[in-house]
Amino acid sequence: MDRPSYGYSAEDTPGPQSTPVCPRHPDRVSYVRCKRCDRPACPECQRPTSVGVLCVDCDRELAQQQASTRPRNALGGGIGRRTPYVTYTVIALCVLAYVGQMLAPQVVQQLGVFAPFRALYMPWTFFTAGFLHGGIIHLLLNMYALWAVGQYLEQTMGHVRYAAVYLASVLGGHTAVYVLANPLGMDWVTGTLGASGGVFGLFAAMFIVNRRLGAQSAQILVLIGLNLVITFTIPNISWQGHLGGLVVGAAVTAGMFALRPRATPGADRQALARRSALAHSGVIAAAVLLCVLLIAVKALTAAPLF
Repeated sequence: MDRPSYGYSAEDTPGPQSTPVCPRHPDRVSYVRCKRCDRPACPECQRPTSVGVLCVDCDRELAQQQASTRPRNALGGGIGRRTPYVTYTVIALCVLAYVGQMLAPQVVQQLGVFAPFRALYMPWTFFTAGFLHGGIIHLLLNMYALWAVGQYLEQTMGHVRYAAVYLASVLGGHTAVYVLANPLGMDWVTGTLGASGGVFGLFAAMFIVNRRLGAQSAQILVLIGLNLVITFTIPNISWQGHLGGLVVGAAVTAGMFALRPRATPGADRQALARRSALAHSGVIAAAVLLCVLLIAVKALTAAPLF
């Protein structure tokens, strides 16, 4: 008896469905599918989310899309946690260094204080002297200024850029002390210490940040002016260190703003962030290199005097 034909051929007859396997691991059977692309995903390739399981490829793609649209800070870096960890760390290190000065003053000061006549033999003092202080009042004033200015700048600039500006300002301050010291005078053998060079650099950075963001900048300008008056009128204050930190902090911050890539509608913010980080690393490297060159020139010109 002939059966009626309904237009189906042998090829159109549905056969048994193939066993689903993970695209990344074809030897693994998986009946769990990605909620986004509907591909099977083995346990190793599954990424649980609030809306279901995603495969590792979709999870990575979504993460990249979110990163590309994530808000950025004033200098193009990612907006991280609001806690100013760098500021708190610098304050803690300065306090611990002061405790060390009280417990073993000769050891700490001999190893950490910056003095031009021995700077080339103890190059770490270009930085370590920025964490030592000459007394409790000196420490409290610098730490209060660091706490007041640092919290705002660290949130605005980001942890890494903020730390780089501070350390570059410390280096710039002691570089100025070394370059401007008279090899035949007492300032060549006089020790210098304190976080003031870094703090002055942050003052300059705050002024430039506020100007670029359209915020109030007159108050920080007055603060810089008052501190410069104190620097040049009260004896035993290293005006070279203050001025050097101020100049380097201003130059580095201005360079970061000048070289920040401009965002356009629809631009990949993640790619812009990478370009920004690379450009800003170059600014910091250039500042450090300039300090090293100035130190080398001073060392060569001062050598014949001894």
